Amino acid sequence: MEQVAHVKMLSIDDLPALTAMETGIEDDYVVRIYDRLIESDTHELFGLFQDGQMLAVAGYSLFGQKKFAMLGRLRSDRRFQKQGHATKLLQPIVDHLKQVPDVEWIGANTHLGNIPARRVLQKLGIEQGPVIHYLTLQEPDKLTGHTPGPVWHSVETLEEKYALLHSLQTNALDMFPYECYYPFPYDQALFTDEYVEESSIYVSPDRERFVIIRNDTKKYDYSHVKYFWNDHYEQPGFFETLQDHWKNNPENVGCWIDFSDQGFKNIPDLSAYDVQEPWILYGNWQR
Repeated sequence: MEQVAHVKMLSIDDLPALTAMETGIEDDYVVRIYDRLIESDTHELFGLFQDGQMLAVAGYSLFGQKKFAMLGRLRSDRRFQKQGHATKLLQPIVDHLKQVPDVEWIGANTHLGNIPARRVLQKLGIEQGPVIHYLTLQEPDKLTGHTPGPVWHSVETLEEKYALLHSLQTNALDMFPYECYYPFPYDQALFTDEYVEESSIYVSPDRERFVIIRNDTKKYDYSHVKYFWNDHYEQPGFFETLQDHWKNNPENVGCWIDFSDQGFKNIPDLSAYDVQEPWILYGNWQR
């Protein structure tokens, strides 16, 4: 008799079931770092099983002192697709997270064109948020239309950095790009001393603008730029500041910049960038 599909939190013993799935993903990083994910206290993986076979896998990661939960790592066995397995798996994960005391926000980040994933998130009742354009500045010599100027002043003390982070009154991004691929609502819980110390913050000469650049690794090393206005090309010295940081961190392959939809439309020429398909952030506050 065929068993009813069920969801369970994965353990190290479930790795063979994961590797037996036909996902079509070559060199899947989830398989490579499976033991670290299982042993971590900020990551969890869950599997959808039927008759002892794993049909789909997904999980979540916690950020901001475990206040924010980002769903992800969804993979399905291609032999059993279009059977609603993603929803069957993710709904219990969301229900589980709603019972975790520290979690106040549950969300997901997916390609704008990934209609199946967006439909699943809609079924889960997770609200649609801002569209995000991920661009990597790789050939700054091809930049056109920007306003040249001096490199912005580097903020050195933790106190000054916190003052700038707390001063933000408007945010054209409508989110905080915590890491590459991991945007969250702008929230003080994300700003730990360690995170802020590892972030370089530069202030414009008129002190009306600041930019945060933090080195991040997502397969490659990037200078991850966090700028909260849409006037990148109007601010004198903005791109000189990015290039100066990159020059001082030559191991980085480029400057990863998160643009809002309007900020992206303001770019006069994309030839200086590596451009990804747009993403869209979903999320709900729980309390």
